Amino acid sequence: MPMHSIPALRYAAAAARLGSFSAAARECGVKQPTVSAAISDLEESLGVTLFNRGARRLQLTPAGTHLMTRIAAILVAVDDLERSSKAITSPSQPQLRLGFTPLMGAARLGLLLDPYVKTHPGVDLFFFEAASNELEARLDAGSLDVIFGVGLKPQRMRKRAKLFSDALCYYSPSHKDVSALINITLTDITQSRLLLTENLCGLADATRNLLADAGLSVQEYPGRAMSYNALEDWVDLGLGGAVLPLVHVRNKLRAITLIDNHGNPLGIGIEAVWRKDYLVSEAGQELVSYLHRVAPQLAQGLGWHV
Repeated sequence: MPMHSIPALRYAAAAARLGSFSAAARECGVKQPTVSAAISDLEESLGVTLFNRGARRLQLTPAGTHLMTRIAAILVAVDDLERSSKAITSPSQPQLRLGFTPLMGAARLGLLLDPYVKTHPGVDLFFFEAASNELEARLDAGSLDVIFGVGLKPQRMRKRAKLFSDALCYYSPSHKDVSALINITLTDITQSRLLLTENLCGLADATRNLLADAGLSVQEYPGRAMSYNALEDWVDLGLGGAVLPLVHVRNKLRAITLIDNHGNPLGIGIEAVWRKDYLVSEAGQELVSYLHRVAPQLAQGLGWHV
């Protein structure tokens, strides 16, 4: 694939994540026709159609869904190449490579690290968004220094810091006004079919674990959404209900606080994970200290704890 296709891959990844060519153009700092034309050229080069353009919200085709993970891997590899090149030309500049899932999100990670950034102006931070399994593979390979997410696997060489817990809610399939409902139990949500995302960020597995720990089973919708916004759209179509982090819900009027069968609010824990044998630089050690001592208190002050 020619190097001029790399921007098209970035546009396609952004469009898949945001559900819109226009939104992808804004994020990438180009005009919408540039994104549309580049993706069309990419589709012609690949010989497949990546997006269904006629729907109310831009959606991936089956071929697009299959290829998007490969596109994401290519973009991570390109970013690794660019960072390695910069490290050769500017070896004295400290760098930290941070990976995060969509559940964490770039905006929240930026807020969480803002005091560290302000007190370490000489440290370059590089950010990567990817699925949990991709982040863990890159952490083990040494191409990421710290990863942020949910349900990251324990290993002997890994260390971690608990950061905060996102409140979970149930996005109701009922089109009636649910504002009078204060909360809903895990038992209650088993009465409707459950919609899930692809397990890119750990939410799907966390939802299943919550139900299994409570001794409950639920009928899962066979399809899988690619984003939280898509889950809301599917609920609006009447396909079922969904468990979501409240912070990522667009229509809060349809979101009901999710509690266990003892009345306790339920949440999903976000943590930072790193390899203790890799993160040995001064900047890295100071980041570890920050993640243990400062970040959880900052998250609590921002109201991110359940």
